[in-house]
Amino acid sequence: MRCPAIGGASTEFRPLRKQVRPNVKFSLFMPAILKFFLSSLLICFSNPNSVSATNSLIELIPDAEGGWIKSEATEIYNRKTLFDYIDGGAELYLAYDFQQLVVQRYLPELKDTLKEKSIMIEIWQMNSSADAYGIFSFDLEGESVKIGQRGIYSDGLLRFWKDKFFVRILGLGKDLKEIILKLGNKIDRKIKKEGKLPQLVSKIPSDSLIPGSVHFFHKQIILKNLYFFSDQDILNLNEKTDCVLADFTLGKDSLKLLLIQYPDTIKAQEAQENLKKFYLKNKSSIEDRMFEIKEKKLPGIDLEGNYLIVVFEGKDRENILWLLNSTKNSLDLREQ
Repeated sequence: MRCPAIGGASTEFRPLRKQVRPNVKFSLFMPAILKFFLSSLLICFSNPNSVSATNSLIELIPDAEGGWIKSEATEIYNRKTLFDYIDGGAELYLAYDFQQLVVQRYLPELKDTLKEKSIMIEIWQMNSSADAYGIFSFDLEGESVKIGQRGIYSDGLLRFWKDKFFVRILGLGKDLKEIILKLGNKIDRKIKKEGKLPQLVSKIPSDSLIPGSVHFFHKQIILKNLYFFSDQDILNLNEKTDCVLADFTLGKDSLKLLLIQYPDTIKAQEAQENLKKFYLKNKSSIEDRMFEIKEKKLPGIDLEGNYLIVVFEGKDRENILWLLNSTKNSLDLREQ
C-alpha cells in the first residue's frame, strides 16, 4: 500500500499547502499481507531491541469506538521499507531521521449507511523530539488544536507532534472532525513524555515574527520545498546542520530569515563564500552586509561564529539590517 508524502507532495517534493488526501485502498490481496508479515519478521530478527520499540509504537494505536472498526492489521514500516508505503517522498521523512512508522485503518461498522467514510492513523517515530517537531513544522497551515505539544487540523487532517512522534490522522468523508480529534487525544494521552523544541528555534527574534512560520530542518531537500533559491546545495547542508526558516513582517516588507548552525566556524565561512559566489555571482556589497539582485531585492548576509544568517525578500535596507542585528543579538544573549 502506498501513500503520498506530507501534504500530498509530488515526487519532486514541492510543498502543497492545500492538503491532498492519500488514495486509501483497503486491499485484500495476499501478496500485500505477506509483504507486511515478512517485513515484521525482518524487524524482529535483525534487531531484538527494535521489537520492543515496535511494540511500544503499536501500543499507541487507539481502539476503535463509536461505530468504527479496524479494517486491517496494523502496518509496520522502517527505514528500509518506507518506500513501499510512500508514493514518492520517503527521502523527506528520512531527512528528519525517521526510524519507524505504524499505520492503522478504520472503517465504519455500519457499512450500508456510512460506506463512503474511512479513517487512517499514521504514527511516525523519529530519532529525536527536535526532528519530530521538524517534520511537523514542514506544513503549519490550519486551525490550531490543543492536542500533543502542538496540533493543527485542516480539512479532515489532524497533525500533531509530541516527544519523538509525529502523528497524522486523515478522515475521508463528511463530519469526521469529532472522531478524528477524539482519536488524536487518545494517542496524545498514551505518549507520556514531552520533547524539547530544537534549540535553534529559541535563537531567532520574537519581535515581528509571523506566528506559525517557524520551520526546522537539516538538509537541502527540505529547504528547496520551503524556499527555493538554488537547485544546488551551495550551503552544504547535511544531518549535522540545524536550520530554521521563519517569516517576519516589518512595515511593508515581508522578510524570510534563514538561520543555519554549522558544526564549526570554518564550515559556516565556506557556506557564506559559496552563497556569495553561486547565488550572488560575486557581486560586491552595496552596503553593510547587503547585496542587490533582480527586482531591487536586497539579500542580507552575516556571520556570527558558526552561525550563518541570511535575510531574503527584503527591499528596505533598515528592515534588513534590523533583522540581521536582532538575530545576532539573540544569539549572543542566549550564549553568554
